[in-house]
Amino acid sequence: MLDSPLTPAEAHRRSRQKVILMVLSTVLLLAGFMVLFLLKRLPLPMRLITAFGDFVAASALLLLLRQKFSGR
Repeated sequence: MLDSPLTPAEAHRRSRQKVILMVLSTVLLLAGFMVLFLLKRLPLPMRLITAFGDFVAASALLLLLRQKFSGR
């Protein structure tokens, strides 16, 4: 099935969604690294679990970004 061309409003919405997903995944990655390396008062197992959760969420958003906005 052929995709119909995007209207300018739809193209603007898709580009805005792409930027939002990229910013959110970047923030989650940075937050994961900050939790892992900067929060020394938090016990190590809790830091690892929290950072891992942030990394998984960021990976899911990046996968969504790749699947939805692959350009095909």
